Amino acid sequence: MRQHAGYMLIGALFASVPLTAQTADTPAQATPAAIDAGRKIFHGDGACFQCHGANLEGGPIAPALAKGQFKDAKGGTFDAIVGVVSNGVLGTAMVSHPGGISDAQVQQVVAYVWAVSHGKTKP
Repeated sequence: MRQHAGYMLIGALFASVPLTAQTADTPAQATPAAIDAGRKIFHGDGACFQCHGANLEGGPIAPALAKGQFKDAKGGTFDAIVGVVSNGVLGTAMVSHPGGISDAQVQQVVAYVWAVSHGKTKP
């Protein structure tokens, strides 16, 4: 079967695009590397999964994050989520820098949470 050169070029271009490719609506901080690092921190040192669930489904003391319906990070923007993870939420179990993670790790966790909540990656 003969393929047109234009179709081959388009196919080659799309074959190299990662699932978490940058788009106009994706924050620059939400790179594939940051999302992967954030996933590891969320399920590891940050211990975020203990309250928010392994699939970000929420639990008895923490809201679901997977659907992007945030209680305290209004609008679910990258910066709003950074604010919650950096500062915690007064009167709740959400503490600043959970698990003692650094500011750089906060950015990575937020990249992961943002990507899951916006359908850019799976939990």
